[in-house]
Order: sequence, then C-alpha cells, then structure tokens
Amino acid sequence: MFSIQRQNLTVLLSLSLWAGVVAAQQNPLLLTNGKILTLDSENSIASSMLLYRGQIEAVDDLSHGLIRDAEVLDLEGRTVIPGMYDSHMHFIRGTLRPGYDMRRVEEASSIAELLEEIEDHSSQVPAGEFITAIGGWDPIQFLGENRFPTLDELDSVATEHPFYMHLRANGPAVTNSLGKTILENAGIEVAEDGMITTGEQAVAAFNYLKSQQTDEDRVRGARDFMHYANSLGLTAVRDHGGTPIAGAQLFEPYNDYDTMLDLWRNDLMSMRVRLGLMNSDEMVGDGTGNSGVEQRLRNNFMGLGDDMLKVSGLGENNVRNATGEAFVNMAKLAAQAGWSLEQHSSQLAQNEFHIAAFEAANEVASIEDLRWTLTHVQQITPDIAQRLLNLGGGVTVQVHRYLNRGNVTNNQGGPPLRMLTDMGVPIGGGTDSTNAQPMNPWYSIYYMVTGKNVGGYEVNAGQQLTRMEALRTYTMGSAWVTKDDEKFGSLEVGKLADLVVLNEDYLEVSDSEIRDLSSVLTLLNGEIVYTDPSVNLMAH
Repeated sequence: MFSIQRQNLTVLLSLSLWAGVVAAQQNPLLLTNGKILTLDSENSIASSMLLYRGQIEAVDDLSHGLIRDAEVLDLEGRTVIPGMYDSHMHFIRGTLRPGYDMRRVEEASSIAELLEEIEDHSSQVPAGEFITAIGGWDPIQFLGENRFPTLDELDSVATEHPFYMHLRANGPAVTNSLGKTILENAGIEVAEDGMITTGEQAVAAFNYLKSQQTDEDRVRGARDFMHYANSLGLTAVRDHGGTPIAGAQLFEPYNDYDTMLDLWRNDLMSMRVRLGLMNSDEMVGDGTGNSGVEQRLRNNFMGLGDDMLKVSGLGENNVRNATGEAFVNMAKLAAQAGWSLEQHSSQLAQNEFHIAAFEAANEVASIEDLRWTLTHVQQITPDIAQRLLNLGGGVTVQVHRYLNRGNVTNNQGGPPLRMLTDMGVPIGGGTDSTNAQPMNPWYSIYYMVTGKNVGGYEVNAGQQLTRMEALRTYTMGSAWVTKDDEKFGSLEVGKLADLVVLNEDYLEVSDSEIRDLSSVLTLLNGEIVYTDPSVNLMAH
C-alpha cells in the first residue's frame, strides 16, 4: 500500500482520503465501544478489537500487552463488519471505463436523482472532460419512469462537460449537446434527442471514447473506481476479465491488465484483486498443444502473486463451447495441474454437463481441495448441488434478477439460496458487475434477504437468507472460493485487518434501508483507504 507519514489519527479519521493515500498503521489501534460482527464460526459480536501491523491482535481482550501503547478510536456504537469481497466481478474492465466514470449512476432511483448525481459529479471533474456512466444500471431503476434521460435534461446539469451514458454491452446510449457534437465529428450517428442506437453506433461511440484514453486516464480511472468500491465497504474482488467481443464487454488480456499491474508494482492498490483467467479455445488437446488454456497451464503458476494481487484460477469461461469435448479436456488438464476453476453455468442443462465434467476430471486427479465452483446457477437442483459438494466444490452467486434486464414484474427468481445454504454448499457472494449489474454489494444483500428486485417485487420467494447468512457469503464465503479464508473474511485474531465501519446498523435497519448502507471508514491491512468526510471519528 502507498503510505504517507503517519499523522495524528484525529485528523486522518476526520478527512476524506482519496484511494491510494492511506495512513500506515505504525502504532497499535484499539477500536472500542462498537458492535463488531466478527463472522467467526459462532457469529460472535464483539465490542473492541486491537489492530497492529496490519493484523488483528485481540478481540474483546483488554489485557493485551499492546493496549497501553494503543491509540483509541471510540466507535460510538457503530457497526463494524469484515471487509466485503465480491467473488465474481469484471472489475478490471470496470476500472478502465473511458472518461470520468460516474458509478453513482447505480444509486439513482429517479431521473431527478440521476440529474442530481450528474450535477454533483460535474463539480469534481475538469471542464471539458467527458463524464460517462457505462454499464451497471438500467432504466427500470428510475421507478415509474423506465426511460433514458433526455438531451435537454442532460444539458441542464452537464453544462461544461460532454456526457455519455451507455446501457449494458452494446447500448443504446445517450449523450448531451456537447457530447453530440464531439461524437458526430467522429462519424457517429446521434439522433436529435441525443440517443445512439443499439449495436454498431453505440459500439462505435464506446470505441471512440476508449481510443481517447491515455495511460494517465487509465490510472486515474482505476484509482477512482477502487475508491468508490471502498466507500461501499469492498476491500477484495475476484476479477474475471471479459470477452473478446466488441462493445463495453470487450477485454483484451494482452494489455488490459497493464494498469492494474502498474498500480500493484507501485503499491497504489486499495483493493485486493484475485485474477480468474479466461480462455476461449475451440479445441483443447492433451496438454502439449497450442490452445490458450494448454499454454496457460504450462507457463503460468496457480497462486502467483501476493495478498494484494494474485492468480486465483481459471474462469469464468474456459473454452468457447462449454458443453462440448473441449470443456471436458480442459477440466481434466486443470485438475492434473492443480488449478482452481470456475465455470459460467446459468441454465440447468449447463449445470448437468459441467458437474459431469467435474466428476470426470476428479477421476483423473482429485479436485477436492481445489475449490472448483459453478457460477450464476440460477436453476441448480439439489442433486447437482450435492454432487458438487461431494467434490469439495461450491458456487458463486449474483443477483441478475435484481434489475432483470428491465422486466421487474417477471417473477423468475434464483439462485436457490436457501436450498444451497441448508445443504452446506459454500457460497461466494457477488454481482457480475459492471456491465449489466450494479456493483453495490448492498443491493445484492437486499435481494438475498428479501428475495425482492429493484421494483419491490418478490421474485425469489422461499429462498431468502438471514442477514448474517447473506453477509457471510460476501465475507467468509467469497474468501473460501480463493483459499483466502485463513487470512481474511472474518475479524479474528491473526487475520489481516480488513474491516468496515458502517453508516448504520446492518442488523437493525429496515429491509429497504439495507440498500442505503455504506462505509464511513474502510481499513485494508489496518490502513485507511476510505473515510466519509461527514463523519467525525476521533482517535486519541
């Protein structure tokens, strides 16, 4: 982590620190008078915790020898949780969005709120620079309106900035007058109302904005993106790259890792990132061939990296045809090489094929300790879940039904969270953001707890989790997936000091207010990566 000289914590905790400018924890820090949800095996709730040199030294133990030298932070009854971990997100692709990305687009529940967010964001962006909102939102979230903002509405709040708003991978998109002029000069067709049609034109607009990015833009955008994630309470993510398909889903592995690698080398990351490495081979041989996955298994190393950035396995897509011979061959090679593996497996027929392939791979070499997972699993059955459990595997789940691609009255739900939890299947929580889904973990937890989508419709009846169960998927559950559960995911002695002080009490707020939760203080390795400037936490 990038560090500054340690200053008085009274000052540091009352200032809003930009991601990457953090306070190195030189002295012990004692957090007292809190409601600390440890997420240990007993779901213990503690009132104090001692941190030192990036680790947790004591929980509810005021007799520790370091106490006398500790600075004391009175939490004033606030709730503390472990740092949250999204087990399935296209995170690095999200960090590279062109322009000054406005992630708070996800939080607007009306056009009026959206315009307020744009106006506020505009005040923080240099005049003339593009403000963008690409992926992670849907018009249906503007409740009762279900539409794009108009060019005139955008002009009223983005007076000094071109603005561009892009839906999912291929659009449609909308821009304001300043953006319209720039994009038309680049040969892109923009209607009089600012709309850009789905497909070729929206993809061209996105590509144009990407072409204008400098290396400095990519670094700034990545750090801003991590800062926003920290403000939500996220301290770790498992990244799954992207696909070699044009549009906002495009990910080019030969250069799109470069910015994150540079931030890692220069200790400028404020998130732990675990890399799931995708492949899209047509054919996979016996391990000696030239397919991407065969070369990767020969020349890469599972687990390469450190606690901040590490190779965590293969996935989420591993071959082009995931229900053919190439997938079975790939799975067998991954088992032999001792690699973790995750597979995109939404539909029941996919689940059935993939679990059979997992079992075939297990006959070649045991995968019991490799943490293989199926992801999405909207329709997984008890039989498939049990077979997965027998192999030592688990699932990662996302809330695709929260926005449901604009069709909130459709009662199609999933995944069967209650069934999986009751069976003891390990579950990693996540979003599949930032293309089609919002990255805010509290929307996912709201869905898990209530079974309701953005419109308030109950679409996953009978599959709800308790609040502690839902939080566990986003902490210990996700850490289990990448074998990080011995290092973080709960607040226990000896673990890394990744924690979040919440703005409200997670266990006491109403169901609807879960979506309004956020961090007032986020620590990674015991270092400050985010503070809310409106909250004056005092240490002495």
